[in-house]
Amino acid sequence: MGNLRGSPGYGSQMQGTSEPKRVVVADNDAEWRELLRTDLSLEGHQVVAVCASGEEALDACREHRPDVLVVDERMPPGLNGVEVARRLRETDPGIQVVVFTNFDEEEIIKGAADAGAVFVLKGNLRALRAALTLA
Repeated sequence: MGNLRGSPGYGSQMQGTSEPKRVVVADNDAEWRELLRTDLSLEGHQVVAVCASGEEALDACREHRPDVLVVDERMPPGLNGVEVARRLRETDPGIQVVVFTNFDEEEIIKGAADAGAVFVLKGNLRALRAALTLA
């Protein structure tokens, strides 16, 4: 998939339409969960579940069958975002995963790409919106 590390569309290989998406958000930080819920809703997307862990994200994806999962990379003590993306790819490859994280590390970027996910740096809401628009 792609890497939206910098500006919107940077390194993206995704193709799609700009139709509203059904989204699950997973982040262990309550403030980020609320920010993402608010921002994505204002962009016209339907946030169908908000989760605090990777395990909850997988359960929510099984239950709600979203178009996109936006998942933080580090959510101790459970699964990280790349592992969630790997597992989801095995069980439901139709769900696009965006790994949305503060950690700009090559290992995470490569892990996300290997799992078929898109990497977006946390704080770059414009790149996150672009990833959902293209999913």
